Amino acid sequence: MNCDRYVIGIDGGTESLRAAVFDCHGRILGSHASPYETQYPQPGWAEQRPEDWWRALGEAVRGAVAAAAVAPDRVAALCLDTTCCTVVALGPDGTPLRPALLWMDMRSAEQSARVAATGDVALQ
Repeated sequence: MNCDRYVIGIDGGTESLRAAVFDCHGRILGSHASPYETQYPQPGWAEQRPEDWWRALGEAVRGAVAAAAVAPDRVAALCLDTTCCTVVALGPDGTPLRPALLWMDMRSAEQSARVAATGDVALQ
C-alpha cells in the first residue's frame, strides 16, 4: 500500500504538548515535544497560560512535520487529546480572561467537600 497521506497525533499533557506524524500503517515518522510552565501562585493552586498551549501546539506540530520530512499539504487529519478537568475562562472574543485552573488545583477543595457531603442523588 502506498502511503501518500499522513495523520498528526497531538497529545496535550500537564507538562508539554507532543505531536507525532503517522503513516497509513500507524508507524511514527517523526515527533516533537514543546514544554510549558505550570505556575503555583499560592500553595495548592496550579495554573497555566492558555497562550503557552497555543505556542506549544505550533512548535510541536511544525517540529513533528519537519522531523518526519513530509510536506504539510500531505497531512490528511489531526487527532487531539488533552488532560481533563482544566478550566479556561474566555471572554466574548474567545481570548482567555486569566490563567487556566489545572486539574491539580485545590482551591475549591472545601466547597467540593461540602457538595459531596450533601449526598445528592446527582452525585451517584
